[in-house]
Amino acid sequence: MDFRKISADMKEHALHLLTEGWELPEIADVLGVSLISINRWVDNDDRHGTVIPPSYHQGRHRLLNTEAISDLKELIDESPEFYLDEIGEWLALYHDIPMSTTALHDNLRGLGLTRKIMHRQAADRAPLQILGLC
Repeated sequence: MDFRKISADMKEHALHLLTEGWELPEIADVLGVSLISINRWVDNDDRHGTVIPPSYHQGRHRLLNTEAISDLKELIDESPEFYLDEIGEWLALYHDIPMSTTALHDNLRGLGLTRKIMHRQAADRAPLQILGLC
């Protein structure tokens, strides 16, 4: 049998047929699913109360929270000449978020705050600062 998405309704219908006294091979044959799938649905229903198990977030937790990101953007906007190690020290001191320069670089890149963009923003502001408009 090929992989295909099976609706929650069909899974619940399979469990209903089980409670009505149908045998597993009969249900699998009628619905065109495997015995393993039906057993998994029964297990999910027993464990979680539903045929669809809860989704667990996988992956690493974010190092930067919203407040730190907001303050970081403001810091970079005010001082685009800071180096990564200086920004890292600032994060550790003011937000108690120690992180490696590599992790900081990856996070800044993910936020769209690359050195090239920061220098372009600073260059765009420089003429305005000279004229006293900023």
